[in-house]
Amino acid sequence: MKKTIFTFVFFLFANIALAQKTINSVKPINTIQQLTDSIERLMQQEHIIGLMLGITTRDSVLFSGGFGYANIAIKRRVDENTLFRMGSITKMLVSLGAMKLVNEGKLKLDDELKKIAPELAFQNNWEATNPLRIVNLLEHTSGFDDIKLNRMYAADAKENTSFEQMLVHKNSMICRWKPSERFAYSNPNYAILGYLIEKITGTPYNVYLQENIMSQIGMLHSNFNLNSKYPQEDVTEYIVKSGQAVPVKSVTLLSGAQGALWSSSADMLQLLQLFLRNGSPIFPLNTIAEIETSHSSLSAKCGQKNGYGLGNEIDFCNTAKYPFRGHNGLTGTCFSGCKYNRELGIGYVLASNCNNNNAKIEGLIVEYLERNLPNKPLVARAIDPQKIAPFLGRYQFESPRNAISGFADKLQNAPEIYLESNKLYFKPFLGEASELIQTSDMTFAWRGSNTPMICFTKNDDGENVLLIGGSYFEKTSNFWAIFKRVTLIFAILLALSSVVFGIFSLLRAIFGKTTWKTALPH
Repeated sequence: MKKTIFTFVFFLFANIALAQKTINSVKPINTIQQLTDSIERLMQQEHIIGLMLGITTRDSVLFSGGFGYANIAIKRRVDENTLFRMGSITKMLVSLGAMKLVNEGKLKLDDELKKIAPELAFQNNWEATNPLRIVNLLEHTSGFDDIKLNRMYAADAKENTSFEQMLVHKNSMICRWKPSERFAYSNPNYAILGYLIEKITGTPYNVYLQENIMSQIGMLHSNFNLNSKYPQEDVTEYIVKSGQAVPVKSVTLLSGAQGALWSSSADMLQLLQLFLRNGSPIFPLNTIAEIETSHSSLSAKCGQKNGYGLGNEIDFCNTAKYPFRGHNGLTGTCFSGCKYNRELGIGYVLASNCNNNNAKIEGLIVEYLERNLPNKPLVARAIDPQKIAPFLGRYQFESPRNAISGFADKLQNAPEIYLESNKLYFKPFLGEASELIQTSDMTFAWRGSNTPMICFTKNDDGENVLLIGGSYFEKTSNFWAIFKRVTLIFAILLALSSVVFGIFSLLRAIFGKTTWKTALPH
C-alpha cells in the first residue's frame, strides 16, 4: 500500500527532491561496488536495519543480494532469497493477472462492474451515465475513498476468503465523483479485482497468479501471506526509535490483492525482466505498453497518457534524466520499490524492514543506472496567450485520496497559474513558482523534467480544470481560496483556545479558585 496519505503533487516534489539532494551531495558513482558502498553508508546514516536490492537489464542480473540484518537477534543477514513484504507492488501482479484474462477474452477493461459482480453493493450516483468499469479499478479512477485505518491491519492471523477480504472495504465503495474523471489512489479497488479474478477463474487470486504468471517466470519462493509465516525466510520488521531498532509483530493485512506479496530480490528480478522484455514469454507484445498507459481519467482523454496506468505508476519524471515506471509499496514497516525503464532496458527492486522510505537510496540507484546517458530533452512549443487565457488563475485540489483527511491535502494544494512575459508559471499557494513548458496542445511539463504531466481542459460541466498526472484541480478564485483557509485557521485557533480555557478553568476549580459548577461546561 502506498506510503502516505498525500497527493500526487506532494509526492512529485517532496520525494524526488529528497533523492536529488542526495545525488548532489555524493561523488559520482560509476561501478556497482561504488553504488553498494554508498548504499551501506546511507543505511548507517538512515538507521536502516536490513535492505534487499536487485538490479537487472533485460537479460543480465547486475546485482542481487542484501545488506544488513533480516533478524538482529540471531544475526541473520539479508541475502537474495530473504522475503520482504512488497506492499502495493502486489498490484503489478494483479494487473498482469487481469490482463491475462483480457487477452484470453474472459474480461474486458470496459466491462461494467455491476454486470460482472451484481452481488457487490457499491454506490455510484452517476451509474446511468458514467458506469463503474474494470479499468476504473485498475487505474484508481473509481472515486472510491481509500482504505480506512481500522480496515487495514488486524492483530490476529485469520485468513479470509477473497469475498470477505473485499467486503472489509465496503464502507469505502462509494463514488465521490463521476468514475473516469479523476485519479485518487484507493486500495479497495484491488481488493475487488482480487475477488473478480477468483470469480472468473474459480481459483483464488493468489493461486491463479502463482500458477499462471509467477511459476512461469521463475518466481518460485514468493507468496501472498497476509502475515509472516516463514521465520527462516521472512524478514523481521523493526521500527527505529532514537537510533535503536525495536522489533515489531508482523501484523495481518486484511485484504491480500492490494498488498500481500512477500518476495526476494532473486524473484523480483524475474518480474522486472518480464516487463523489460515486453511481457515475453507470457503476454502479447503490446500488453506491457497497455499496462503503462493511462486510459480512463479525464487527463487521459485529453491526451495525457503518462499518469497511473493499470497497476503501474510513473516516477523520477522531474529530476532524473529518464522516467521510470513500476510501483512503490508499504506494508507493516517494509518500504519497497520496483522500477524500470523499457526504453533503456534497465530496472531495480529494493525493500527495507524498518520505517524508512528509501528515497535517498533510490536516488543513488537511478543516478548509477543513468550515469552514461544524455538528458532526454522535451521539445517545447510556443504558448498561445489567447488559448491559455481562460485557464489562468487560482485552482483548488479536488481529488483527495481520503475523504476525512482530505482537507489537509486540499488546504496545501491551491496553486496559481499565471502568464508573464509569454511564459507560463505554476505557483503553489505557499512556495516558489515553477515555469511550465508546453509540449503539445494544452499539455505541459515543468522546466527541467523529462515527461509532460500537466494538462488543462474542461470537465463534463464545462468548468476549467487543471490535471497533474490525473490528479484533479478545479478553477476557483483567490477570494474563496484565501477565505476558506482563513476560516479554517480561525476555527482551529478557536477550538484550541476553548481547550486551553477549559483546562485553566478546571485547574482553578481543583485549587479552589472557582466552583465546579462554574468550571464545567453547561
